[in-house]
Amino acid sequence: MIIDCHTHLNRYTPDLPPTLAARHAALGAQMDAHGIEHALVLTSYTVNADRPSAEEILAQVADDPRISVIAGIDATRLDARQLDALRALLQAGRIRGLKLYPGYQWFELNTPELHPFYRLAGEFGVPVMIHTGDTYTHTARVRYTHPLAVDDVAVDFRGTTFVICHLGNPWMVDAMQVIYKNENVLGDICGLTLGEFQPRYERLALRMVDDVIAFINDPAKLMFGSDWPISDIASYLRFVDRLELTDEEREGLLWRNAARIFRLPVGEGAA
Repeated sequence: MIIDCHTHLNRYTPDLPPTLAARHAALGAQMDAHGIEHALVLTSYTVNADRPSAEEILAQVADDPRISVIAGIDATRLDARQLDALRALLQAGRIRGLKLYPGYQWFELNTPELHPFYRLAGEFGVPVMIHTGDTYTHTARVRYTHPLAVDDVAVDFRGTTFVICHLGNPWMVDAMQVIYKNENVLGDICGLTLGEFQPRYERLALRMVDDVIAFINDPAKLMFGSDWPISDIASYLRFVDRLELTDEEREGLLWRNAARIFRLPVGEGAA
């Protein structure tokens, strides 16, 4: 079984399908082609013609039991209105977590205005996913994306689960320490490349991720994600096949850990 814990339905480039429905269909086709049982779609920090809102995506995937949604937080308006809207989605069971995009929106993770959102996630038992490391756009500021910043909020909000997305690439040594140290922190391995892995970089990425796996030494701490459509799913699955994983670690990475922390209706506990 495979769960892709990190996908998008945004139109990042003109070659992607122009409509949300067509991009949803394209994701479904990718899932069919590569044996992916379930995918989490992460919404953006902003809403425009190419980046649908959480409500738009929820409406689009309402009849698709293989898709769950993570709601992006707009850090430019950390107000009661946004908090209440997210609470309503969580109370209705419509979203499986929250997503922050520091670097793209230039904010510190430990800013007090975010504390109510961390407490909200803890209250409903859903994770907060955090973009860390390299960014897709040149206008982002990477000083806000260092994975060590996750340690501050993980310590202050022990009842909330945090996910270090992209393993803080290229700061994986720092990311693996934060994941290893904190029981409430996991990592996903998504988005380490644009498109397909190229041989020289893939060799580097394999060494780095294998070091993370060996250092953490815990099958319950890492999750598979592709970052589709930014990264190619087939290439990513080939990459995972080459990682040095025990059978238990591979099962945890590919589906079990995501099923657990996102409370997904798949696997042994599914109804």
